[in-house]
Amino acid sequence: MATTPTAQPATPANATNSKNSPPALMPFRGGTQPTLQADGYTNSVTLSSSNQDLPIYNPSPNNLIRAIWVQVTIAVASNTATVAFNGDMPLGVFSSVTFADSNEKPIVGPVDSYTIGMWNKYGGFDNCGDPRASAAYSVPSLSGGTGGSAKFVLRIPVEAVGRTGVGTLQNQSSNSTFQLKLTANTISNIYATAPAGASGAISPTLTVQIFEEGYWRGSNSAYDSKPKAAGSTQYLTRGTYNALNGAQQVQLAQGLGYPIRTILDINYATGSARSSADFPDPVQFLFKGSNLFNASQILWRDRISRAYDLQSETLDVANGTDTGVFVLPFMQDFTAQPGYETGLGYLVTDPGDSFQLVGSFGASSTLYHCVNYIAPVGPPSVLQAKAS
Repeated sequence: MATTPTAQPATPANATNSKNSPPALMPFRGGTQPTLQADGYTNSVTLSSSNQDLPIYNPSPNNLIRAIWVQVTIAVASNTATVAFNGDMPLGVFSSVTFADSNEKPIVGPVDSYTIGMWNKYGGFDNCGDPRASAAYSVPSLSGGTGGSAKFVLRIPVEAVGRTGVGTLQNQSSNSTFQLKLTANTISNIYATAPAGASGAISPTLTVQIFEEGYWRGSNSAYDSKPKAAGSTQYLTRGTYNALNGAQQVQLAQGLGYPIRTILDINYATGSARSSADFPDPVQFLFKGSNLFNASQILWRDRISRAYDLQSETLDVANGTDTGVFVLPFMQDFTAQPGYETGLGYLVTDPGDSFQLVGSFGASSTLYHCVNYIAPVGPPSVLQAKAS
């Protein structure tokens, strides 16, 4: 008896034959290595009673740029005074820091360098981000001949996620370069008691050396030649909210319309030093009318301490939390430590969203609301990576 052949399903006209498809590319990060190089920038200024602009730094065209490293030396000799730094110092030695694209649109800043130091500490860019916790950080005895000297390193972040390269920027054209602008602070802003010698006041020397961190790309065609979500840019920006006193419901505007990676709030008593006492306790954040966060300062500091492994009870030191500084990380979704994230935890926002800080300020305050957000090329989902 004859058998009837079994009908085979038709192949759609637009189907791809998997046997003929090119293999999927391996992730970009596996086919490259980070590079770090001196870029020929070393400049010095004598600190004075005026702010001083340092020469603009333009990174050398070198493929992909991950970060700019700023090595800072404040040198004092023949001091006889008992020197004292002001509250944000010496990290705040620059009154203004701006890293901008070729159209002079800021990518980082403009902010002071204390804020950059806090971004280093809480931004999830390094395992040990606090400049004061680095073995390179040095502040000699304030009463010796070199009293008032200091050495430290600041990272100007470009890449957001070191695991995937998200945020890394092309830096290949000598005609269209990025630029870093630094402005040295005044002696009176840096020191509560300035260095002095037998003959009177001493003017410290500020020396800045800059290094560029990028990527070397290999020629192995099995790896993607571009980082994830290539062309996406992370921004670190800051909004200023003045004269906050008593019960407040503050509409926060920075970063809305983009996936927010981190929020960093720094509170100052108006015209004075950073203050936790004047910051709301408890404090509430409302997002699109729903409660996002509502906690006491003690609980919030406990959460910051746990997330960043900060074990010192002393404020404003290495491995301790900071007076008037509060952080909400949305990039803590891959390990228990913030950073090197998958992107699944970002606070995805739309333009004009209602995002409010609610609480009672103890006295007139200036709040700096600092936001790290990413402008993706495509929908926010392009930033997401596999948790592997």
